[in-house]
Amino acid sequence: MDGFLIVNKPKGITSQTVCNVIKKKLNTKKVGHNGTLDPNATGVMLVAVGNATKLLKLFNEHDKEYIARIIFGYDSKSLDMESELTTDIKMDVSIDSIKRALDKELERAEQIPPIISAIKVNGKKLYQYDLENKEIDIKPREVKLFNYEIISDLMDYNSHKEIDIKINVSKGYYVRSLARDLGASLGGCAILHELKRTKSGDFKIEDAIDLDDITENSLISIFDFLKLPVVDLDSYMKKLVLNGVELDERNTTTRGIFYVRINCDIMAIYEEVSPQKYKPILIFK
Repeated sequence: MDGFLIVNKPKGITSQTVCNVIKKKLNTKKVGHNGTLDPNATGVMLVAVGNATKLLKLFNEHDKEYIARIIFGYDSKSLDMESELTTDIKMDVSIDSIKRALDKELERAEQIPPIISAIKVNGKKLYQYDLENKEIDIKPREVKLFNYEIISDLMDYNSHKEIDIKINVSKGYYVRSLARDLGASLGGCAILHELKRTKSGDFKIEDAIDLDDITENSLISIFDFLKLPVVDLDSYMKKLVLNGVELDERNTTTRGIFYVRINCDIMAIYEEVSPQKYKPILIFK
């Protein structure tokens, strides 16, 4: 029971709940995911099962694509519709003014994350500071909005204007913060109304499976999922590899990540940790 699932997360549950559901469906204890989606958000989640969880770090740097529905004139502590509205004002916005504000966001190299988030500061998650009513200085983080596309006209919602925007962003980018910053740039406020992740790295929403439809047959094996180069080693290395030996230029000059094969059997996955120095990520025993 080792492998990956590309899941279409439904609205209204946490990413951890998705993992818990899969644990029950597949009768396994080891399930993890790469890239948390807020309960209000839907879309692509990469989920690893069994020993594949050790490989999730290989996907940590993936860029993401989202479709965000942003509503203007509202504000809330969580920067979305999931907490009590703290501001309700009328705003006169247009497609052109929103484009100008988005163009400014393209120039940003940093972003201040929301207080309602799981980012850790001094060993404690930001939302815990909020629950304890403690002040905390939230430092900006280096993230990037790469490009955007406005994909709807302005729509009406409770006498407020909202719009759908497709964005491509770096790891760690908060779309709720984008909504906040757009509203401020336009002289008011804005929050996230809906969010759908349509792409995570190479994984697309078209390839994702609904949570209700997942079975054991949905699992993609590690070998089918990861197309890696193979390094063949002599049989005398078998015991050493199974014990986690480090490799160097005497064994291979392959760059990056690769399978180690001995006597036609794949024994491990190794990664390059420094020039021509390699450590195992996963050993198949």
